[in-house]
Amino acid sequence: MKDKNMNNPIDFRIVGNRIQKYRLENKLTQDELADRINSSQTYLSEVEAGKHRLFFDTVVSITQALNISVDKLIADFDDSNNESNLQEILNEIRGMSAKQLELLRDNINTLKKLD
Repeated sequence: MKDKNMNNPIDFRIVGNRIQKYRLENKLTQDELADRINSSQTYLSEVEAGKHRLFFDTVVSITQALNISVDKLIADFDDSNNESNLQEILNEIRGMSAKQLELLRDNINTLKKLD
């Protein structure tokens, strides 16, 4: 079976949005991330806006600085059973109240009905 993402060109706006998302999750400013990848804040700003195609070495530098994998940045693979996806979800629900968990269960059941 062919991967549905294989024939699609890379949308650098989406990649830029992901860079920004993971940068913010790491509590980094554009200046801080730019320093870590030996670049300028202006260039990084344009990358996050999707205005630049990225060289592979830049992608690797960014993913290393953000502690994420290249595939996580470039391709949003639809793998709902991916262990890291499940772990992220588990981390999000830890500490929820009984009422919040009940609402979450209801939402999950509703979402399952949509497919």
